[in-house]
Amino acid sequence: MKDFYTKYKKVFLAVIIVFAVLLIFSVVRLVFAVNSVKTAVAAQKSEFVDKNPLQKGWNEPHIRQMRKEIYWLEQQLLLAKSDSINLGINLADSIVQVQLKGTVLFQSKILKQHPADFFDSMEAGAYLNFGKISSIKSEKASIVKKPIKRVAAPGSEAEKSGVKQDTIVDSRLQWQFYSSNNVNVIISGVEMNADSTLNVNAGSDMLKLRASQFYSGIFPKNYIPTLFIWLNDKDAKAIYRAHPANGKVVFRN
Repeated sequence: MKDFYTKYKKVFLAVIIVFAVLLIFSVVRLVFAVNSVKTAVAAQKSEFVDKNPLQKGWNEPHIRQMRKEIYWLEQQLLLAKSDSINLGINLADSIVQVQLKGTVLFQSKILKQHPADFFDSMEAGAYLNFGKISSIKSEKASIVKKPIKRVAAPGSEAEKSGVKQDTIVDSRLQWQFYSSNNVNVIISGVEMNADSTLNVNAGSDMLKLRASQFYSGIFPKNYIPTLFIWLNDKDAKAIYRAHPANGKVVFRN
C-alpha cells in the first residue's frame, strides 16, 4: 500500500488540490448568491412596506389567495386600456395567455413549471412588485418573430404549375425574457411524439440553459429569480409571435 501511495503521490496531491479549489469556489459563489438574495429581498421590502394594500390578513391562506385574485383582476383592468396585445402568466391556474383590451385571444395550459411553488410564500410587499404590470426589458428566442416565406416567381404558365412554395422548418421554441419587475422567464416548447404524447425534457432544458450562462453568472451580484415554463410547442410559438417585442406582461401565482 505504501508503494502504491508513493507511486501515485502526485496524482493524489493533484486530486486533493483540485477538490480544495472547487470547494473554495463553491463556498465563495454561495456567499455571493446569498448576499444578492438578501439585497433583493431588502429592496423589495423597503420599496413597498409603506404602500401595501394587500397586507391585512395576508398570513391567512384563503385571504391571501383572494387578495391575489383581486390584484390580478385590477391589473387586467389597467391592461384593458392599452391598445397592444399583452401577456398574462397565471401560475395559479397553470395558464399562459395573450390578451387584448380585457379579452383573452389565446391561452395555453402549462405542462410543467419550475420551481413548482414559484414565489408562493412571498410577503405581501414583494407580491405588489411581482404582480404589477411590467414590461419585457430584453428577450431572445430560438426562432424569428415573423418568419419570411420565399416563393419562386416563374416566368411562364408552364413553369408556374411546377413551382412549390418553400417550407420553413422551425426548431423547438425556447423564449427567454427579463421583465422590468426583475423576473427571468424561460418558456420552452414541447414537441408531440408519434403517439400524440408530449415529451417534456425539463431536466435537459434547464441543464443546457444553466451551462450556457455559467460563466456570466459565476459570482452573481444581483439576484434574478428564474421561472421555467413548458408549453405545447405550437401554442408557445403562437403566443411568442402574437406578443409584441418589449410588450407588457403580468404575473399571478
